[in-house]
Amino acid sequence: MHLTIEFLGLARELAGQSEGVVALPDSATWRDLFCGLAQQFPALVGPVIVPDSCSLTDAYMLNIDGRTIVRQLDEPVQTGRRLLLMFAEAGG
Repeated sequence: MHLTIEFLGLARELAGQSEGVVALPDSATWRDLFCGLAQQFPALVGPVIVPDSCSLTDAYMLNIDGRTIVRQLDEPVQTGRRLLLMFAEAGG
């Protein structure tokens, strides 16, 4: 499967683009997604992605469809959703 993640704020600046696509096996978890992002966008490691655990730093969150925040990293990913990697304090 391929997941598209939109980068917002500093994540966008560090990635050097507005979105990324990560290829994952069908059994992938959210943690696998973050590991894939770390490999594809090494500048995210440290400021956004914790290197040893493939989790997000406390300052960041992954938002699904503008409604839900991913909290359980070892749950299976949800395909066909809009994924936003953003600063946890972002909002309007």
